[in-house]
Amino acid sequence: MYKEGPGEPSRLEDEYFYKKDRELIEKMKSAEKAKKDILERTAHYHKCSKCGHGMEERVREDISLLCCHHCESVHISLSTLENLGHHGRLKVVLNDIHDHLNNLKESA
Repeated sequence: MYKEGPGEPSRLEDEYFYKKDRELIEKMKSAEKAKKDILERTAHYHKCSKCGHGMEERVREDISLLCCHHCESVHISLSTLENLGHHGRLKVVLNDIHDHLNNLKESA
């Protein structure tokens, strides 16, 4: 029961501040979610999806690969793989990867 006397809030005033509070809470929730998403993405940057260890970027002839020294996984982007397939260089790159992994085994 609202009384609209001197010093008493009106129902419209209460509804207005309730709406403003809800908007502020939603804005804070979306900002927190965006921050959490960024932290989650950066926590996995250059980490192996198989074992979680750090990966080393290898660039050779404009081809970028991520190599894991722990489990010997190699990650390559889909666009790079498609470009290699179109230019007939995929077999050369696969041989280079195989040689690199053999070198890793010998150095370990």
